[in-house]
This record gives sequence, structure tokens and C-alpha cells, in this order.
Amino acid sequence: MTRLARALALLCFALLVGGPTNESTAEPSFVGEYTHHAVAADQAVASRAGHEILEAGGNAADAAAATMLALGVANPASSGMGGGGFLLYYRASDQTLTFLDFRERAPAASTADMYDDVAEPLPGPANSASQLHGLASGVPGEPAGVEAMVRRFGKLPLSRIVEPARRLASEGVSVSEAVSRMSGYFAAHMKADPLMRTWFEGDAASLPVGQRLRQPELARTLQAFGRGGSRAIYTGRIARAIVRANNRFGGKMTLQDLADYEVVERAPASAERFGYRWVTAPPPSAGGFTMLQSLAILEGLPERWRPMGEGPATAPLLHALAESWKGPFLDRERYFGDPDHVELQLDRLMAPERIRARADAFHPTLAMPPEDYDFPLEPNEPDIVQSDNAGTSHLCVVDSEGNVAAVTTTVNLPFGARYTAAGMVMNDEMDDFARSVGEANAFGLVGGAPNLPGPGKRPVSTMSPTIILDGEGRPVLCAGAAGGSRIVTAIQQVVMNQLLLGMDVHDALAAPRIHHQGHPNALRVEEFAPLPEALLDRLAARGHEREPIRNVANVQTIRIVRTDDGVRLVAGSDPRKGGRPAGR
Repeated sequence: MTRLARALALLCFALLVGGPTNESTAEPSFVGEYTHHAVAADQAVASRAGHEILEAGGNAADAAAATMLALGVANPASSGMGGGGFLLYYRASDQTLTFLDFRERAPAASTADMYDDVAEPLPGPANSASQLHGLASGVPGEPAGVEAMVRRFGKLPLSRIVEPARRLASEGVSVSEAVSRMSGYFAAHMKADPLMRTWFEGDAASLPVGQRLRQPELARTLQAFGRGGSRAIYTGRIARAIVRANNRFGGKMTLQDLADYEVVERAPASAERFGYRWVTAPPPSAGGFTMLQSLAILEGLPERWRPMGEGPATAPLLHALAESWKGPFLDRERYFGDPDHVELQLDRLMAPERIRARADAFHPTLAMPPEDYDFPLEPNEPDIVQSDNAGTSHLCVVDSEGNVAAVTTTVNLPFGARYTAAGMVMNDEMDDFARSVGEANAFGLVGGAPNLPGPGKRPVSTMSPTIILDGEGRPVLCAGAAGGSRIVTAIQQVVMNQLLLGMDVHDALAAPRIHHQGHPNALRVEEFAPLPEALLDRLAARGHEREPIRNVANVQTIRIVRTDDGVRLVAGSDPRKGGRPAGR
């Protein structure tokens, strides 16, 4: 990857996850404690929308749906009806765990070489054809995902669940610091869209913090969705508006692409590690695999090489974490794709002897090259070729019945493909495919042949909604994150901080984080919550090349604590994005 491409990847991530607000650094109100129900989202108004639905008699599925829809209104840079995502749901009545994949799909006209020799639509950041305008958009999955979770698990009618988001869109929301900052970087692209142009006052270079952003067209779309369900989005007037907008901006989406969209139920990925059952996202997410293999490698190391106890992570543990991620990220590059189109040999990738080989390659005092952890399934496989060449949200809900919902939803990069249809910001999820083998996307993730675009395929993701169960099979923690390739490493650290290092939710979220994804061979360290210099020096002495980054993802979590007096729910919205939980 060139320095320019690497800088762009870091810029896109910094914009995606946003930064701290003055409010969030002033006092620890990003954590709330409740006894009845709790919602943790990265926008306070979205958490309150979920709380409103719970107070109206809804359950965790209803509240998750309402929170998700409200997030799309409050922060159209991160998620919305024009995007897609994943749901992991624990139903208390029968103790089942269900994973719903409502990830975007490539239009039927998509091909493996669709981005070859395609000109950049406009100058500016994140401006390739897979990131900007029509060819960047997959068929949105959020409307179908919301309807599926409500019909499958919910109690309230969709029209009631939609109401908080519809009201926010109609009456307006206050532009946050993160949305303002992102709009400043992408104003030129946004102003090319007839609707987003109206969000700016005159020649303003960004949306000012505190400006009232009203979205009446989106309110009408939400109302139609509440009355008619996903059919109102995927057929008829709104579907025609989506296709017209996509085609006007150079895309090839059709009405048939929309009509053919379906939510897919998949078996969650899970493993028993460190005394807990970790349940997380299966493919097309590679995030769950990365987390579970990292945990398996760590558990296989001698305890003196990955010490855990009370308090912050030590240099040996941070070193072990960084090393444990290198191999799984290499597997992502080579093997991962849409499981409906590519044969994924997960059993072989997770085979104990392969994990042991990676654990044996670990050196307690030296940062090893990523290739030292590369163990291809076939000895004659070609080497991974690396080219020289913020929009996601997560929410957690726990209701009074004990149901747990973990949802990650996204439009990919800030403001998606930077055009709208029927008031919805359309995603640029096609950038999560490999534009060509060996080329890196906006987050520096190198693409492999299994993840090339194709008709109806879903791109590989890092989104990893996660629920942790204790030895009796009871949920003890819900977590998930936004932040591209850093999602899974951030989740793992926040969960380990709580369950294995004894931190409370506040300290677990506020603690410094690191990230390593194999390529590029650099240890990302936060500026938001910097590691102590002495600790950085100890990591540098092991050979880690440090690269500063604004922050490592944006995590939401709810800790479920059972006592003799009942259940205590400790909900946290990451201070890195300024969200706030809600509950009772």
C-alpha cells in the first residue's frame, strides 16, 4: 500500500468512528446503571428511542429495531435505511441464540472486474468508484432486517416501532460534533446530491454543530415502512426512487435486485474460552472468526506470556494480543467471502493443530512478521499479494424478560456513497469487496479472490455483534462496535477488560486500545486514550512499529450482573463517539 493509500485508510477510519465531545470527556455519563431494562447506542436520542419502545411494552427486538432506525436519522453518516447489518439475538424463553444477516447484496449486474478502468466520479477523499456514487452501492438490507427481527421476536406493530425515528426525522435532530466534522470532509460530494445539498446553509463548508437537521422525505419513507413493511421499500414508489437515484449516479441496480433481497438466518459462531462461551458473527463476517481464533491462541500460550488479573493490560498481554491477530487477518485476506457463494473451510481454519502452530510461532519478547503466522491450508497456495497501491453503528439492548439484542448496522464510509434516495443515504458497501486481488480498501484490508464482487454476493465484513454467556448458559455481557477493520479487536479488548481483567464498564470502555491487522505491519495506538509512554517503550522494544490513530473503534456494551437482590444492568456508550445509554 502506498503512503497515500495508507493515509486515506487512516483518515476514513478517523472520520468513521468520530471523536470525543467536550461533554463526554467532562464526566462519566457514558455509563448508566439500571435494574429493569437498558439500551446502549452511540447517539443519546437513539438510546432514548429504544427506551421509549421498552416503556411502551416492547421487548429487546422491538427496542433494537427502534434504536437502529433512530440512529439512521440522528447520524446519517454512520447508518440508516440505505445500509445493512447483523443481528445476534438471545431469547430468554427458550435460551436460543439467532443470527440474522441483513448485509447488503451486490446487484445482479456486478462482476469481478467491474471496477477495472472506471474513472473516479469526483475529486476528494474516498472517491473511487467502489466508494462514491452508484457503483458503490449494494442492495440495502436494513429495511428487511428490521422487519425480520420484529416479526420473528417482537411484540409491537411496526408502525409503533418506527414512530420515534419518524418523529426525529420530521421534527429534526441536532447535528453532533462527529457528523459536523465528517460533513466538512465530504461537503463537495454531499452537495452533488440534490437532497444533501439542502442540508447546508448557503455556501457553508460543513454542517455546524447544533444545527437542526430536518429530513421530511426520510420521515415519509419511515411512515410508509411502518405501514407497509419492507415491501413498501423494495417495491413500488420507493423502490423506483432507489433505482432512479442509483442509475443517475452511474449504478446498475434494478427493481428486480430490490425485489429479490432476502434476510438470511445463519448459525452463530461460538467457542468456549477462558471460562465463558463467546457467541459472535459467522461469515460473511470475518470478525467473529478473528476473535475466536485470537482467543484460542491466547488460551494456548503459557500464562506468564499473557498475564491477566486485576487492572489494565500489561505490555506482555498487549504484545500477545497484537501477535494473535496477525494470522487470522491473513486468513481473512486469502479465504473469506460470501458463504452462499464461496466454500469456507472454517473447521480446517480453526483446527487445533493450526492454532497450535500459530501459538508455537509466538515469541514473548519479539514482534514477528505477519508471514511467520501464515499457515496455508494447501502448501502450494499462492502467496497473499499486497498491492502497492465512519459509517457504522452498534447498539445493545437488554429487556426485563432477559432477552438480549446486539445489532451492528452500517452504510460503510461516512455518508455511504454520498447520494440519497427517498430520503435515505445509500451505502457504499461495495468497497468491502475486493476491487481486485491484492488491492486494499479504505481500511487497509487487502482483498482476496473469494471476496471479488459478483451477482447477489455479500461482501466480507468485520461487524461482530457479540454475546458472552457464563458457565450456566446465561448472558453476562453484550458488546459490539463501529470502526471498520478495528471493530473486532476493540470488542475483544473491551470484553477482556471486563471479564478477564476485572474492570468495570466505565474503565473497560475508557481504557487505551491497540490494533493490528497483519497488513500493514504496524501497531495502531490511540490518541484518544494513549498508552503510558513506558508501556509504549516496552512494546517498541519488542519490535512493534507504532502508528498513531485517533481511536480504535467505538464500542457499546451492557454488563448483566446477577446478585441476590436481582439483576443489575450496567450500560456503556463509548466516550469516543459521545453516545449515552438509557434505561430504567
